[in-house]
Amino acid sequence: MTSVWQVLAGLGLFLLGMDYIERGLKGLGNELLVRVLRRSTVTPWRGVLVGASATALMQSSTLVGLLVLAFVGAGVMPMQNALGVVAGSHVGTTLTGWLVATLGFKLDLTTLALPLIGIGGFVTALLAPQGRIAAAARLLLGFGLLLFGLGFMKTAVDGLAEQVDISLFDNYPVQMFALLGLLLATVLQSSTATMMISLSALHGGVITLPMAAAITAGAHIGTTGTMVLGVLRGDASSRRVAAFNVIYSTSTALLALFLLLPWLAPMQARLGVTDPLYMLVGFHTTFTLLGVLLFYPFIVRAAPLLERYVGARRDQLGHYISKVPPLVSEAAQTALARESLHALGRALDLVVRPFGGQAGEALRPPQPARHRLASRPGHLEDYAALKTLEGDILDFATRMHTATLSEATVARDNRLTNAVREAVYAAKSIKDVLGNLEDMRIRPATQGWITDLGGHVLATATTLETLLVAHVAGEQEDAPGDAASGVATQTLAHLASAHEQAIHQAMALPGGWGGYLQSTALNVIREVDQSIVSLLRAASLVLSGQESSD
Repeated sequence: MTSVWQVLAGLGLFLLGMDYIERGLKGLGNELLVRVLRRSTVTPWRGVLVGASATALMQSSTLVGLLVLAFVGAGVMPMQNALGVVAGSHVGTTLTGWLVATLGFKLDLTTLALPLIGIGGFVTALLAPQGRIAAAARLLLGFGLLLFGLGFMKTAVDGLAEQVDISLFDNYPVQMFALLGLLLATVLQSSTATMMISLSALHGGVITLPMAAAITAGAHIGTTGTMVLGVLRGDASSRRVAAFNVIYSTSTALLALFLLLPWLAPMQARLGVTDPLYMLVGFHTTFTLLGVLLFYPFIVRAAPLLERYVGARRDQLGHYISKVPPLVSEAAQTALARESLHALGRALDLVVRPFGGQAGEALRPPQPARHRLASRPGHLEDYAALKTLEGDILDFATRMHTATLSEATVARDNRLTNAVREAVYAAKSIKDVLGNLEDMRIRPATQGWITDLGGHVLATATTLETLLVAHVAGEQEDAPGDAASGVATQTLAHLASAHEQAIHQAMALPGGWGGYLQSTALNVIREVDQSIVSLLRAASLVLSGQESSD
């Protein structure tokens, strides 16, 4: 029983060490990893290489997978490139197995672990959790705990081997061990930890090489659980990436079990490899590489198939922020920016719709097709949806700011949320005179006047939409912003001047109107004026970074 507890203690120390390593690497280079994932995965093949390298560095395919989901959800990484990163991340997990098989069972791990734990633990306890020195200390502490836990497992399994008759397992099919590996990796959420258990048990003689290989193949599937959980409330793009990960991992594991595993023993004899640990890690690397090579031609074709068969939810207003973790800073900032433009697109539609026009569609994400018998939501329902979206955006921004962000980032986020607030003000102003607008549109005496005013509103809204769409295109291409900013500033100034003239002309009411029509027209002019001014402020905040005057 003591040996069992030693195995569990060693496994616990190993997992704790991996957690400290991950946190230390995040503190040292998480922003670099984010930039590399976003900007270097321009093709599926480069995605494979980046995914393998990032996972080998971070020692966490789960972390890399969740970052990929965040970028896909934010719309900054094409799905087919994300699929390449996911496939490559499985290759990156094989590095630890080689290091442990080469060094972990050949050296005195305690001698190596104690200085790392001593220095790393001492510095971690004395320093604040922030800062690069503290991150480096957590990294040292993590490596020390990992080595100490591995040494514990090695010693405990050696003792356990004397108490276990390995022949008891001969009657069990290897598929049972694959299921065991799947369950272990699902519970531990670490194929690396499961691999360490297999290596320790194989080194201690508790299991045979085919049994350990089957456990490793099953663990290849089990680690997909975290990504699946990560998209339970995500959008369709994130769910498609997670679906591909499950399909890819399951297919690769089946390939390993039914095509490669039967050749493992003959290949060991042919190669003359006497150490079964090398054969196990070699088996792991071989089937992950074969999986990438076999699946790579289908990655480009997989994206449209997933889009066809993995559908989107229809009950989410937030298209971008609903599936991006607010603490993944760069992806969260992109999601906030795009969701803010989505809100502006909704506001533009609400402003021009009562005048019989359309605007803002280019700023909104693709909408799921409505059933042909389903009616379009009314103006008040859409305004309520915009208010709800504004609240979701503000809540998302608040949660983003619980992390340590630069002053420039916080100021940018505040400009975006202020822009959304101005857009809601613009929509509210038109909502307040819906009845007046409808009344004036059906009266022969006022139809011409309201048509002219509506033409001005529509022209302003469509110009703002064009400016904002160009702004999005410029950001995606990382184009220089000085010239574009100058054009935007001039256009906004022209729109403001044209609006003053339009309102001045509208104030010259036709003669013969009674007091009721004059009062109604003045009310409409006031609200339209406030609406257009709010839209100009919102666009200015997005395009040129000016603070709201409110």
